[in-house]
Amino acid sequence: MLHFEHNGYWIGYIGLAVAILAQIFYYGPGCSEQVMGEFIVFMCLSAQTVIGCIRHGIWDRKFSPTCKTTVGASLLAGAVGFVFNFLLLYVRERTWRESVISAVQLGSSIFICCLGGLSVMLLVYRRRERKLEGEDSDDTDNR
Repeated sequence: MLHFEHNGYWIGYIGLAVAILAQIFYYGPGCSEQVMGEFIVFMCLSAQTVIGCIRHGIWDRKFSPTCKTTVGASLLAGAVGFVFNFLLLYVRERTWRESVISAVQLGSSIFICCLGGLSVMLLVYRRRERKLEGEDSDDTDNR
């Protein structure tokens, strides 16, 4: 049952992200009314996942909690933001230069925000991990 719930959660999470991006691409950048419901649910799921993982001392199953990982994830997010924004603007405006400039600005902003957020989360994770390891060693000493 846990396996089904896990898969269902990620299908819903990724599905919401794709739905939001598709609506933005279809309706244009000023479509906040169309995506508001999906965005609220997406952010609630995101917050629940981050809070739950930090609370239980979980970073990721595949990636180690290092600065290299945070930089790589931030670069990936910035690149995705760059490509999406470039395509969105180029399809609507048909001006290559302005689309690239705007996409670079958005991509670099996403990179900086993600790097800052992930760096803070890394510090919080490491502090929480030390606390949880301290509690585990105290439990084994008392037995």
